[in-house]
Amino acid sequence: MVAKGDWQTFLSLKGEKILMVTRKHHFVVIVPIIIISCLALFFISSAFFFFEYILISHSLFIVTTLLLISAAISLITKAIIDWYFHMYMVTNRKILELRYTPLTSYLVNDVMLDRVSCTEIDLRTNGFLNELIDMGDIIMTFDRPTHQEEFVLKDICGSHKLANFLTQKLMDDREQEPVLPMWYRRPIISRTT
Repeated sequence: MVAKGDWQTFLSLKGEKILMVTRKHHFVVIVPIIIISCLALFFISSAFFFFEYILISHSLFIVTTLLLISAAISLITKAIIDWYFHMYMVTNRKILELRYTPLTSYLVNDVMLDRVSCTEIDLRTNGFLNELIDMGDIIMTFDRPTHQEEFVLKDICGSHKLANFLTQKLMDDREQEPVLPMWYRRPIISRTT
């Protein structure tokens, strides 16, 4: 596990400063927890009816209930872990998506900002509820022909504020650096005396 002060050395390049680290909105993890809990209660009540009135076995009801509770807790834990280890990082040199699922997968998707030009940043909010809780998708379109053209930060909390921050940050970076094509090479001036 990376300590809070070690973010600078974790997944960063030389001279790179981490500007922001964010996760998906909390609502994304709350909905599966509620659904799993409701399903567990439904199956426990069905097991109660089955084992109390049809099969008449108290011990089988207790075993089934413990099994259903154990399965529900395992699924809820997996949903929380998947949410917690999926984050987005914005640095002064790249935008990075990090998704880690313990024992199953590890995904790092990044865009080096000095290699591409960001052509637009779009904000998409789906529905009234997402607008109310300030959850949305930020879609960044890049001019890179060899890779996917869009980089999506999905279900972000505070998406309006983050979209404004990214737009301002990318505009500030472009004002400081001259825009030169990738194939441009400064002329070599040799002095002969």
